[in-house]
Amino acid sequence: MNFSENKGRAPELLQMIDGALGSGVDVTLDTYPYLPGCTMLAALLPSWASEGGPDETLKRLGDAKVRDKIQVAVEVTGCDGGHGIPTNWDEIQIGSTQHEALDGYAGRRVAEVARSLGKPAMEVFFDILVKDRLATSCLLHIGHEENVRAIMKHEKHMSGSDAILHGETLHPRAYGTFTRFLGHYARDLSMFTIPQMMAHLTSRPAKRLNVYPFRGHVGVGSAADLVLFDPETIQDMATFEQPKLTSKGINFVLVNGVVAVDAGKLTGARGGHVLRRKEDGTVGSGKV
Repeated sequence: MNFSENKGRAPELLQMIDGALGSGVDVTLDTYPYLPGCTMLAALLPSWASEGGPDETLKRLGDAKVRDKIQVAVEVTGCDGGHGIPTNWDEIQIGSTQHEALDGYAGRRVAEVARSLGKPAMEVFFDILVKDRLATSCLLHIGHEENVRAIMKHEKHMSGSDAILHGETLHPRAYGTFTRFLGHYARDLSMFTIPQMMAHLTSRPAKRLNVYPFRGHVGVGSAADLVLFDPETIQDMATFEQPKLTSKGINFVLVNGVVAVDAGKLTGARGGHVLRRKEDGTVGSGKV
């Protein structure tokens, strides 16, 4: 439910979901607590332009005729890289870059860079992709708070996030997602009680992934994935300007029984394991 075209339209989506649920369709939905998204800049390309891997993509970007075709797809008709909506370059913020020629680009909108250089935004987009060999990340300022809150309240909602951990400019979601759900939306806005929000963060996603009750549950025989936090002080601190600030109010964390945070300090111990997807699409019981 991103992009200006979808502002305020969450009720339409939820009505469709409720209709599907009423027909017996197994549908769930998730959000994360930030309005900007984050991905690689190359993700804005139509999928056909990325077929064959990075080398083939860069070859296409060196072909003027192919560039013209991509330009129409990205800016005029919309493509799968932009969810079918023409890209608004004022909404696309350049993330971390690798090439020295792109120094000073990080943190700026593509449209603003284009205006400063006197070039079309699409040309700047192509130049960044080629110089950085597709390694540039970006922020997409396309979210709407009213949509996020409406979806968050649905009975089938669960909370989650992903993150891009490399590079200079990170999205604060890497450090603040789950504490923001608890501190901002549950405590400060009173949208949920802390126990209700904990279900969004733990048991619901564990059940969806078929790893409950070994994961997402506190009990004998379950994995010792435990967090001891203060509901009065828990707070995300990471921002877009300082995305690596750790959250407040977390006292102890155990991952598979290994102490990862002790008295609010990281121990350096890593007790996590990859839960690999099976051929049937599940990750089994969640045991390793």
